[in-house]
Amino acid sequence: MNRIFISYRSSDGKKDADRLCADLSRLYGEDQVFFDKQDLRGGTSWRSAIMAALGSKPVVLLLFTPDLLGMQHPEGGRRIDHEDDPIRGEILTAQQHGAIIVPLFTEGMTVPTNAELPEPLRFLKEAHALKLRTEDWSTDLDKLVADLRSHGIATAVAPNGGTTTPRTFAQRVQRGLMWVGGTFVALIVIGLLLPEDDEGGTPITPVNLQGQPLPAPQPSAQGGPINPRMADVSGIWWLIDDANRRLRVQLTVSGTAVQLQTDPFPVGWYPKWQAYARGVLGQGLVVTDVRYVGSGVLSNVMGVPRIEMPVQAYTGDGRGPLDTGGIVLNASANGQELTGMHWSNGDQAELPVRLVRRP
Repeated sequence: MNRIFISYRSSDGKKDADRLCADLSRLYGEDQVFFDKQDLRGGTSWRSAIMAALGSKPVVLLLFTPDLLGMQHPEGGRRIDHEDDPIRGEILTAQQHGAIIVPLFTEGMTVPTNAELPEPLRFLKEAHALKLRTEDWSTDLDKLVADLRSHGIATAVAPNGGTTTPRTFAQRVQRGLMWVGGTFVALIVIGLLLPEDDEGGTPITPVNLQGQPLPAPQPSAQGGPINPRMADVSGIWWLIDDANRRLRVQLTVSGTAVQLQTDPFPVGWYPKWQAYARGVLGQGLVVTDVRYVGSGVLSNVMGVPRIEMPVQAYTGDGRGPLDTGGIVLNASANGQELTGMHWSNGDQAELPVRLVRRP
């Protein structure tokens, strides 16, 4: 899924944009970078890609070149001042949907004054800007990679060409705690319609957030064998929130692989999802509920079952993902509760989660 978007004026920015796209695709993977090479952009392709990436907090890299603000419109005046300008449309679409916008000043460019920016784009003055100079490309690229990392986007390949070491879910959570998030949404704001009494399932291959298979966990040398009474976490659970509302959650276990899915949950229950639904309604999209699904691993920590799982949020009819993240759940001594944390990549925040066995 695209998380990095490159916006540029093709009349004089294509060379730098091509080079930037090649470097970022090498470091992050081609599926992470959206680069529309068509001159007339700002239409369906850009809007659809931004909408699909909303939950993952996409980052838009805006290349400042002389023509970005200076190019003239065929009807007179600057192109950026006209509402039909594709660059203007891209940036406003991204801003309206909460994307992070990073201005990149190419060789010789400086921060524009308020007078040089159209009023709707003056928020760019407050954005954290970086340089992308031809003569200092390598240095500036390293700074951009560090900036993207601070937004939660890690490289798949190290800048020196080596492969980065994948972090465990626990390490991702520890790193995430260093960031200050906004409002966060609990696992209860999710859903997938479940059959009432179906507690079975087909074997699942657990994957990480990049879709790569996770290795099967080995029993802990300290923990020894899992207590058989607690080992079977499969079945129907109830997730209970602070308002004592209950959401049905199904866990399906096959060996050490665990799958999670929940009942639908209406967006009206939580302000974040209400705001999301209102935001996409203007694009002709109707969202009434959201759901989470996930595939992870069951391991043994000090003799107690633990579930570690990346999860993804979708609309009730399967559009998305709207958000990604993960959960860690530990079984209680009597095996009747699962408690832990849910981490949202979109909100860069976590929330306690408690599940109880269905009576």
